[in-house]
Amino acid sequence: MGTEAARKLLTGTTPVKLEYFDIQGVAEPVRIALSVVDVPFEDVRIQFKDWPTRKSTTKHGVLPEMTLPDGTVVTESMAMLRLAGEADPEGKLYPADDAATRLKVEQALGLAGDMKRAWMPAMYMGMRPQKFGYPPKDEWDEADAVIERMRKGFVADELPKYMGFFTDLINESGGRFLCGDNLTIADILAYQEIAYFGRGIADHVPKESLEPYPDILAWMGRVDAHPKVAAYKAK
Repeated sequence: MGTEAARKLLTGTTPVKLEYFDIQGVAEPVRIALSVVDVPFEDVRIQFKDWPTRKSTTKHGVLPEMTLPDGTVVTESMAMLRLAGEADPEGKLYPADDAATRLKVEQALGLAGDMKRAWMPAMYMGMRPQKFGYPPKDEWDEADAVIERMRKGFVADELPKYMGFFTDLINESGGRFLCGDNLTIADILAYQEIAYFGRGIADHVPKESLEPYPDILAWMGRVDAHPKVAAYKAK
């Protein structure tokens, strides 16, 4: 697409409108990327109590949705993230003219997606076990034991594997960011996916879960220290 074309889509007489719930979730990487590339946006936070009404007016029955200045509605958070990255006037966040680096970015994005998919069964078993053929949690006597076993199993087996993969990417790229010396949308997305496991949000996933991975923590510190990322988080 190119930077000029991407910025043309994202800028106009009215700002981009990004709608999501009042949590970080899948919209947070998009919010950060738009901030890094200096694209003003209206950060609309939908309250959960208002979601049943809003859901019927969304394009696909889900959030986030991004409304461009020309009125076009964009769905799918990864499409939004790539569009924001493409709009970087410095050409670093999602490099259009460096095929080798862009390939690294795409691979790192895919790895973050693989890790998320590996975690999803353990997470959703605690929310909607019926999606996996089990009764609702309040009707299932073994629910708590199964959820605990799955989540502890992820922390013991899957998390170390993926932390190793991401550590390899950092080291192969020179030890600064996942794809080289510059922050990319892969860093922004992977940071959000990985940081989740250090927040103590999910039962049986202690906030100390990332402490065994010093290279990952150091990389996260570099992402946080990026001036525009820091400015967004300071708001």
